[in-house]
Parts: sequence; C-alpha cells; structure tokens
Amino acid sequence: MKKLEISVKIKDENGKEIIETVSEREVPYIEEFVSLGFRAAFHELETAFLETRKESSEKTLGEYLEIMSEKKREKKREKKKSEVKDTE
Repeated sequence: MKKLEISVKIKDENGKEIIETVSEREVPYIEEFVSLGFRAAFHELETAFLETRKESSEKTLGEYLEIMSEKKREKKREKKKSEVKDTE
C-alpha cells in the first residue's frame, strides 16, 4: 500500500497562509492491482481519493469558518468598546 496525501491551503491577498490542512489515506499499489484485480483495486483507489478530498474539504471549511467567526466576534467587541467610549 502507498499513501495518498491531499493538502489544501487558503492564503490571504498577500500570499500569507491562513490555513493548511492535510488528509491521508492508504491506496493500492501495483501489487494490489494484480492480487485484487483491476476493478477492486481501482474501486479502493477511487474511494480513497473521494474520502480524502471530502475530509480535507470539511477540515478546511471548518477551520476557515472558525477563523471568520472569531474575527466577527472581535469586531463586535471593538464596536461595543468604541460605543461605550463615545457615551462617556
């Protein structure tokens, strides 16, 4: 067996990495294609790709939404602080 690794990065407008996620799965190698037969080995390979892509997408999206949520909370806190200062 060999490993499939899918890496997803989100960068800001300056090229700075905001998020990087990596997902891995084992995939059949040449020997498995021979021993399992082409269809079974190809099915394992295709399934590994689909599952790894899904996992990496879910991880990245989750992390990105968490970062965006935190930034929104920070902005609300700053806005409340400035409103309090303005009323004093």
